[in-house]
Amino acid sequence: MPSDKRIALGVDLGGTTFAAGALDADGTLLHSASYKTPRTDDPGLILNQLAARTREAAQATPGEAVGLGIGIPGVVDPETGRISICPNLPALDGTDAGPILSELLEMPVFLANDAFCATLAELRWGAGREAHNMLLLTLGTGIGGGVALDNRVIRGPRQLIGEIGHTIVKADGPPCGCGNHGCLEALAGRTPIINLAISKIQSGRETLLLTLCEGDLKRIDPRMIAAAAQQGDDLALEVMAQVGEWIGLGICTGIVFVDPDLVVLGGGIAAAGDVLFGPIRRTVAARSQISRGKFHPSNIVPAQLGNDAGLYGAAQLVWERLHNG
Repeated sequence: MPSDKRIALGVDLGGTTFAAGALDADGTLLHSASYKTPRTDDPGLILNQLAARTREAAQATPGEAVGLGIGIPGVVDPETGRISICPNLPALDGTDAGPILSELLEMPVFLANDAFCATLAELRWGAGREAHNMLLLTLGTGIGGGVALDNRVIRGPRQLIGEIGHTIVKADGPPCGCGNHGCLEALAGRTPIINLAISKIQSGRETLLLTLCEGDLKRIDPRMIAAAAQQGDDLALEVMAQVGEWIGLGICTGIVFVDPDLVVLGGGIAAAGDVLFGPIRRTVAARSQISRGKFHPSNIVPAQLGNDAGLYGAAQLVWERLHNG
């Protein structure tokens, strides 16, 4: 039987894979599926693939699709739907993706940065449902972020608000992909964490990591380091403590600028749990003196929506834009 229920479609676009799905106005994810992102220099091929998979999501979900939201891993103008820079999908640089997809699908299409979408998802349907002011960090290959003030996610006129991964936490620190030195991302992103662990191993230290990686240091990743730390391995605990300190220092800066009710940590590295959250909270307690008595480190919490956050946020973008104009 046909349904008159309205649904919002969403796409969470990544350099390797993308997800397409549908969300109702009550925050129920009705459908989701993952696909390989086309590796091509032809932007038209990528956009046609997104359109095709979006149609499939609409057909798989009873109801009227009222629009499509897309989370872009790069810099996008949310008003025009133009992608300025998409580092992992350079074919889309300078592409008017929003208008093109809107014409292909014959529906409104809204674009936003992927960290914006993750923040929106956690604010509406995840860990931040009771918060009005929230800071979100996504801890993964890089470190992204998002800011919500007065229950609205904001990015600013140049789409820079929330780029906490590029705050400087060590003035003489290593180079960052943004061109600066000592950025949080350059110290606590995926590769720096791995390199820190390997450098300690190469100094001759004994560690459970050598057993877990079967002697092949190239196999070490943050998940393995977290697993060793959770089993009490001293070297892995030292790595988590150092990484937690860097992240904590970044959060101290964020607290001053955002004055959040809640700080939410998502992304694969945040899955390390207490071995990472403990050092983060201790650093904030020790180093954010101005917030003492106002922001408690227990309000640094894990994200709740996991890998679906980007898809939730992309689809929620439709409801936000249609409602707010």
